[in-house]
Amino acid sequence: MPGKTLPRKIIRQGTSKVVALPPDWLRAFGLDLGDEVDVVYDGVVIVKPQGLQLDPEFLLKQFENLKDFGVHGKKISGRELTRP
Repeated sequence: MPGKTLPRKIIRQGTSKVVALPPDWLRAFGLDLGDEVDVVYDGVVIVKPQGLQLDPEFLLKQFENLKDFGVHGKKISGRELTRP
């Protein structure tokens, strides 16, 4: 699946805050309502279907590709991220 960037708003769902996942991404992985995903986070958030193994080489390539999408905004480094 070719990479895309989509603006998304954080919305309230009950007492939680959520971000809607793109329909084409959900279709590509065969995901539907009620299916579970793993959320991996630190400085970035990765959402992956449960049971899918993340290949480190694939991840490196995906992050390298982000440069081509003109990711805009304030540049931050790991040192600027604070943990609760």
